[in-house]
Amino acid sequence: MGTPGLGGIYRHIFPVVLITVLTSVACSKVDREQFAPAVQGVVATKPKWVDRGEFGNRLWAIEQQFYEAREYTPAWIDGDRPTPQLDQLLEVLRSAAQHGLEPADYGVDDLHAARAAADEKWFGARFEPERIPELDLRLTYAFLEHAADLLGWRHSPRSIDKSWLATPKKVDLADQLGAAIDGNDVRDTLASLAPVHPQYKGLQAALSRARQEGSKEHVERISLNLERWRWVPRHLGERHVLVNVPSYQMQVVEGEKPVLAMRVIVGAPDTPTPLFSDNMTYVVFSPYWNIPDSILREETLPRLTEDPDYLVRNNMEVVGTSGERVDVASVDWADEEATKGLRFRQAPGPENALGLVKFIFPNHFSVYLHDTPGDALFKKQQRALSHGCIRVEQPVALAEYVLADNERWKSPRIVQAMNAKEEQTVTLKEPLPVHIGYWTAWVEEDGKVTFTDDPYGLDRKHAAARARVRPR
Repeated sequence: MGTPGLGGIYRHIFPVVLITVLTSVACSKVDREQFAPAVQGVVATKPKWVDRGEFGNRLWAIEQQFYEAREYTPAWIDGDRPTPQLDQLLEVLRSAAQHGLEPADYGVDDLHAARAAADEKWFGARFEPERIPELDLRLTYAFLEHAADLLGWRHSPRSIDKSWLATPKKVDLADQLGAAIDGNDVRDTLASLAPVHPQYKGLQAALSRARQEGSKEHVERISLNLERWRWVPRHLGERHVLVNVPSYQMQVVEGEKPVLAMRVIVGAPDTPTPLFSDNMTYVVFSPYWNIPDSILREETLPRLTEDPDYLVRNNMEVVGTSGERVDVASVDWADEEATKGLRFRQAPGPENALGLVKFIFPNHFSVYLHDTPGDALFKKQQRALSHGCIRVEQPVALAEYVLADNERWKSPRIVQAMNAKEEQTVTLKEPLPVHIGYWTAWVEEDGKVTFTDDPYGLDRKHAAARARVRPR
């Protein structure tokens, strides 16, 4: 056999050399630390994909803190290769719609395109080195944006209505992000930030059905109500009172089950019930009704100038600055100076505007739950009728419940105290959380959704806030 020529040697050797070179390139490890200076350079600026408002400033500060703590090394890209954490993040962001959120808000299409481009490399998934610093930061910002949305940070309910209060949830997102990256647990970390309330989970299921049915109106309303659940405290309390203003309903809940439910009368559209959470601490039987200044000026005093017997006929008293009773016949009600400093109150009794008992959860709105002499109004379908306080249909049942752990206050004594015409205060042994909310989509026990009235027009205002173009 003859000696092979040079061309034959190349034909045998070149494929081996090529495979060796390609294998070497494919197996070469790019050190992620080499990108730290470029990452630091991007962190020092504010890229165009960061929201320009307060929300974006807050998240960008968290992102800067996060990268500073890791000495500016990429978090989602290992050298030039995608990590499992990156793929988990993209999967979660693509499914954001199940929370009534828009995947497009997080730049999912661009992020997915960058990930797909990496898959097109011959030697395994790899990113172009020059794209890695900004891409990594953008992935981090997408994580923070979605996490913040799940916590209800993006919109403040007070921007929709000044009397709609919520305490922002305090979560260290830099820590959450670090734990998600280090523990390869992005999916569960983000899921843990979403509300755990049964209504939230029920609305998620209803949202999926509404999308399948093609009902844009229901999709929009359910999405609004999901965000409202993200505004309320994560833990409502093992025992709590939940008032839903637009459905004119109240529930007392233990665990996750209602143990008492009743109709309520809430504030009229021009004197709306504020939306907030606080703790009930005491009950007042046979209460006085201290007439608020607004009602005094707008209703009581004008009636007095026309009808001097109005106070006597309605069992009302006038008290001076030192607490002394004032002879109503001696006052010129048309004289503004003469009425300054006077306090008006209605004495306890069956005709008292507060009824026979009130339930106090101290707050700066001076709003509370109370009985009413006007029981017939509970038969109305639309019950936005009060000056802001909440009238309850079953005051005795509610009093029995909130005082159930007090042996001295059983039903006979409660009824007696309510009719004693002498004010008496009873302190609860344990504070009872009270949550006043505004949900126009409510999941019933059978899983079906009831869409309620919107007496204060907050659905429209909320939808406008969500649709508002965010500055970039």
